[in-house]
Amino acid sequence: MKSLIHKIGAPLAGALSVFAFAPFDYSISLYVSLFFLLFIIDNKSAKHAAGYGFLWGLGFFVAGLHWISVSILDFGGLPVPVAWLLVLLLCAYLAIYPALCAYLVNRFSTHSASVRYFIAFPAIWLITDWLRGWVMTGFPWLEIGYSQMNTPLVNYAPILGVEGITVAVCFITASLYYVYRERKFIMPAAVISLIVLSAMALQGRQWTTPEAVKSIALVQGNTDQDEKWLPEKRADILNEYLKLSLENTDADIIIWPESAIPALEFQVKSYLDYVSELMRETNTTLITGIINYQRVDNIDEYYNAVIVLGQPEQHDGHSPVNDRYYKNKLLPIGEFVPFEDLLRPIAPLFNLPMSSFQRGGEEQLNLLASNVHIATAICYEIAFNQTLVHTVTPDTGFILTVSNDAWFGTSIGPAQHLEIARMRAFEFQRPVIRSTNTGITAIYDAQGQEVGRIAQFEKAVLRAQVTPYQGMTPFNRYGNTPLLILAFMLFAGVISHHLLTKKSKTKNQLNVSL
Repeated sequence: MKSLIHKIGAPLAGALSVFAFAPFDYSISLYVSLFFLLFIIDNKSAKHAAGYGFLWGLGFFVAGLHWISVSILDFGGLPVPVAWLLVLLLCAYLAIYPALCAYLVNRFSTHSASVRYFIAFPAIWLITDWLRGWVMTGFPWLEIGYSQMNTPLVNYAPILGVEGITVAVCFITASLYYVYRERKFIMPAAVISLIVLSAMALQGRQWTTPEAVKSIALVQGNTDQDEKWLPEKRADILNEYLKLSLENTDADIIIWPESAIPALEFQVKSYLDYVSELMRETNTTLITGIINYQRVDNIDEYYNAVIVLGQPEQHDGHSPVNDRYYKNKLLPIGEFVPFEDLLRPIAPLFNLPMSSFQRGGEEQLNLLASNVHIATAICYEIAFNQTLVHTVTPDTGFILTVSNDAWFGTSIGPAQHLEIARMRAFEFQRPVIRSTNTGITAIYDAQGQEVGRIAQFEKAVLRAQVTPYQGMTPFNRYGNTPLLILAFMLFAGVISHHLLTKKSKTKNQLNVSL
C-alpha cells in the first residue's frame, strides 16, 4: 500500500512544481515537490529510487511541457491520441535525468546522511541537469533555478548563472529534509543561512556600467500563423509592419519579430532596399527576422536569420559585416528533423513549414544598430545561456531575442519562454529585448526589472527608453564551467567515500568472522 501511494504521489509531486514557474510564480511549490522526491527515494535501492525519480520527472515535465501539444495538434496534422503520445514520449525521455540523479544519489551516498544531502544531491542534480541541456542538442527548459526569479536567490545569477540558483535550491531543500530525517538543526540552519544571507548581500552588486540611453520600438504584428505564409497575405503583412514602423521613426532602433517578413530574403529584396532607405532618411535602424536562402554546391540552404536595415552604407557601397545573425540552436522537428530520411515520410508532423534549416556559426559577431552592439538569440536559443557566454562581449549593449510563440496559442509556454529570457538579464546584467509576433513582447532592464510589455494577441508597438550596459559579469566571463568542474569533483569524492566506506565495512566483517 505504501509503495502504491509513493507511485501515485511521485508524479503528482513532480506536477506540483510547475506552479513555481511562470505564469504562476509560487516558488515554494518547487521546494515542496523536491522535498517529496527526497522523501520517496529515501532508504530505497538505487533501482527503485530511479523508478520513483522517473515518475517524479514524468509528472514534472508533463505538467510543465504539455503545451507542446498545441503546435502538434494545430500544425502537425496528427490526431489527438498521437499528439499526446509524442508529448508523453518527450517527457519520458526528459524524466530519465531526474531518474539518473535519484539512482546515483542512492547508489553512492547511502553511508552518510551529511554526504548524501549536502554534497551528493546538489552535485548530482547539477550534473544530470547539465546533461539534459547538452545531450542530443539539449533541452534546458524548466531548470529549477528559473523558479526563483522573484526571490533573493536570483542575485546569484550574475556570478553562477541559473545553474547556481538551481544548486542553491537543492541545498535548501536537502537541508530541510535533513532536519526532518535526522532531527539535527545546526548544520542545515547554517547552510540555509549562508545561502540566503549571501544572496541578500549580493543585492545591487553591479558588474556592468551604463551607456547612453536609446529609444526602442518593438512592433508586435500579431499575424495569424495560419495566414502568415499565404502568398496572397504577404503584401498586407509587409504593409502593416511598415505602417506601424513609420509611425515610430523617431526611435533609434525599431525591431520586428522572428520571421516577421513572410518570404525568403531574395524574394523581397526591393522591399528591403526600400525600407532601408526610409530608415536611413530618418536616422533609424530597423532589425527584423527573415528567412535567408542560399544555394551552395547545388544544395539548397535555408537560415533562420535576423538582419539589420538602415545602416549607413560603407564607402564601397556594401553593408557592414555584422548586419545579420543566423540561428545556431535549431529546434528538433520544428527546424530540423533528426534521421530525416527515415522520419519525413512517416507523418505530416515531420514536414512542418521551415523544418529544414541549416545552423549558423556558434560564435557570430554582434549585430550593430544605432552604434549599439547587440547579441542575438532566436526563439528557444535564449534558453542556452552558455551560448550567450560566447557571444556577449564587453562591448555588447543589449541582448535581443526574437520569437514567434503563435505556435503555442494561449498555453503557458509563452510565459515560460519570457521567464527564461528575463533570467539572461540577471546573468549578464544587460537589458533583454524580446520581440515576438503574437506576444509576449517585453523589455527587461539590466537589473531584470520589466520596462514594458505587450500582452498576447494584440497588434501594438512597445516604446521604451533603454539603457545599454557594457562590461562582463563573472558568469559572462566563465560561464557554468567552474560550477560543473566543482560538481564533478564532488561527485568523484562521493564515489571515493562510498568505496572506502564499503571497503572498511568489508574489512571489519572479515575481522569479526576471523
